[in-house]
Parts: sequence; C-alpha cells; structure tokens
Amino acid sequence: MPFVIDSFYLSAATLGAPYIVAKLFVSERFRSGLMQKLGWLPERRGSAPCFWVHAASVGEMLTSRPLVKALEETFSDWEVILSTNTNTGLSVARKDFGDKLSFYFPFDLSWLDRKALTLLRPACILLVELEIWPNFLVAAHERRIPVIVVNGRISAKSVRAFKAISRLSGAFREALNARENFYCARSQADASRFLELGIAEERVLVTGNVKYDSLPVEVPLERKERLRQIFKLRPEDLVLVGGSTHPGEEEILLRVFKTLKTELPALRLILVPRHIERAPEIEEKVLALGLPCVRRSGLAVSEANLLEGQALNPVGSGQVIPPEREGIIVVDTVGELQHIYSLAHCVFVGKSLKGIGGQNVMEPAGLARPILFGPHMENFSEEANLLLESGGARKVGDEGELLRAVRDVLTHSQPAEAMGQRAREVVLKNRGATLRSLEVLERLLKGDKN
Repeated sequence: MPFVIDSFYLSAATLGAPYIVAKLFVSERFRSGLMQKLGWLPERRGSAPCFWVHAASVGEMLTSRPLVKALEETFSDWEVILSTNTNTGLSVARKDFGDKLSFYFPFDLSWLDRKALTLLRPACILLVELEIWPNFLVAAHERRIPVIVVNGRISAKSVRAFKAISRLSGAFREALNARENFYCARSQADASRFLELGIAEERVLVTGNVKYDSLPVEVPLERKERLRQIFKLRPEDLVLVGGSTHPGEEEILLRVFKTLKTELPALRLILVPRHIERAPEIEEKVLALGLPCVRRSGLAVSEANLLEGQALNPVGSGQVIPPEREGIIVVDTVGELQHIYSLAHCVFVGKSLKGIGGQNVMEPAGLARPILFGPHMENFSEEANLLLESGGARKVGDEGELLRAVRDVLTHSQPAEAMGQRAREVVLKNRGATLRSLEVLERLLKGDKN
C-alpha cells in the first residue's frame, strides 16, 4: 500500500501550506483545473478500450501529436483520452484534439489515482517523456493496466529520487518493474538510467525521440504570409525571435535589439515568453526603455481567427503596429510559436541564459532557422549537442556574445541560411521514433511481451 508516499505528500503540503494558499490567491495558472486535480474528473462514457495519454505541458502535448495520430490509425477501435498538468497544455490538447476527452491530471494521492482509474477505465496508459508519479504507477499496477513511457527521458537526479522512493516503498519498486510496463527511451543514456532503477533489460528499449516526428519542417505559405500581414512585416525586415523566454532574458534581448537597431534599421523583435501571463510585465519593460510595444492579442484578432480557424485566447485589447515600425511585439496567445519561428531570420531559445534547463530547440531547427541559445540547456542537452555538432546552432555565454552572434547571423545571410539547413537535417535524420514506439505497443497488446 502507498501509505509512505501519501504521508510524504501530505507532510510536504502541510509544511508548504502558507505558500500554497498564497499561490492560489495570486496565480490563475496555479488555480487552473484545481477541482479536476482534486479528483472531480469527467467520467468516460464509451465502452471501447482506451489509451490514456498523459503529457505534462505544452511541449509534451505537441510531442504527442504523431503518436495520437498513429494510435488512431493502428487501433481504430480504441478510444484516446488526454491529460496534462498545465492550463497551456490543456489549451493545446483541446485545440489539437478537440474531439477527444481532455482534462487535468489528478494530484498523486492514492485515493485520487484509484478514483481516476475507475472513472476513466483505461486499458493502457502512455506517459510522455517521464511523468512517473509513484502512487499512480502503483494504482495502475494494482489493476494490471500496462504503463508505457514513450519518448522516455530521465536525468541522474530523477534516478536518485526514484531509487530513494523505491527503498521506502516496496509497492512502488514492484510497480516500476512490473511485467506489463515498458520504457521506450529517447537515447542509450536514458535507457541506461532506467536500467539503474532495476528495471529488467527486456522492458527498456531505445526507440529514439518522438519529438522529431512531430516537428513541422515547413509552415504553409498562406499561413506564413497571413502572419506577416498581421505583424506588418516588409520583405526587407530582419526578424529576431526570442522564443520561450524567461525572466531576465527579455531585458537582454531588448538591449541587444536597441543596440543593433542603429546598425540595422529594418530589425524587428518578437518576444514569445514561456508563460503568457507575463506579457503585461514585459510590456512595461519595453516601454521603460523608450521603445514602442504591442501585444499579439491586440493585432487584428479577426485576422487571427481566419489564420487559425478559431480564437487564440486573446488577453489584450485592440492595438496597432507603431508607424515607425520599431514596435516590439509581445506574444500573449497560445499555439503560434512554430508559425512565428517561420518568420525569423534569427532565433534565440530561452531559459538558457537566465534560468536553467533550456527550452525546445528543435522547433526552429525543423523550420531551418539559425538558432542561438545560452549555456544552460540541461533539459535539452542531447538536442543542443546534435545541433552544435552539425553546425546548426551556436551557444552564447552572455549578453555580449549574444549581441555579436545576432549581428553575425543577421549580416551574413548565406552562412545563416546554411546554418538553418544543417539544423533541419538533424531533425530529418532522427525521425522514426513514433513507429518504433508503436511496434512496442502492438507487441504488448497482442500479448507477446518477449
């Protein structure tokens, strides 16, 4: 029984109660889906066997696109439902998979996990990347529901944490190594870490990175041109995109922009913060530097509806691009980052200069964009190394190096284009993980586990 794990969670919640209560009051993102996370989930009504696909947030939900499509084609008589931990992840799920049941993943307390499994009745659970919640894994094992980790990645830190939990909880240790569970690792290094947990070798397979299969290598021309019209970009404009930026990085990009604007009058800057609720604070920082600013949600919302076929979660009011075309665009809508990357002449990927871990560098790589990132790419080290080795990206150590790198990319178009093409080649060479993961599922569900 998962008594130890429940006790740990409840003790941590008790100690952290003041912080949790404060966050509930001040953060809409923190409050999002609270009732579902507390167990008030929708009941699945269908009687068909069901795949439950869980993806932590936006990146993982986007990664699941080709997998869900493959499941629909290969297991046409099965139902697919999706869960996530974040409001942005749920927005993507409902936008991309509107015909499927989607909801917030419950907190990992044993009684909530059991209730969720009773309401949803999955025949197989797919966890995208890692998302191994101890009580949830135990509850699934109690019902002999197969759990498949797809696109599995696991850090040395996570290995230490899971080893500690295994020592405290025999139920978790048994569930982790259950015969019905499989672990499809992104790389040999990830596979080796899963094996460190005592998982049997035959249940750990290297299938590659599903993310490569979900990455577009082009954006439809009409969609790209429509976005250019909305942003009022001229053919001669040079577009710098800061993607998935974190606090501190917008200021750096703004200073870089202000310096280079005197050298490159056609320079435009588009900032896409990782958390769109930060848009007002970023807008204030832009204005404090004496630069005009406009939020994406205020730019021709009706045109955006034509572009996407539906509203894009606007949070601003009507605005216009400043006539001097120096306005910084702050993106405060969900689901446009890939399209915006397609407009870029140079991309900086965030959480790599300020903050630790980095963000997805392969989205702009698939679109053949020249990519820059900082030294902190721990969560995407494999992808970053592949791009650096191929010459498809450059690493910068600080603001000064970023300034020089942006200037170099924007003033040398042919080398920059070649850099982008090398980035795309990395994506194309690493495709196929979805089919390999699907083969594991077919083998499992047909009863052949050897």
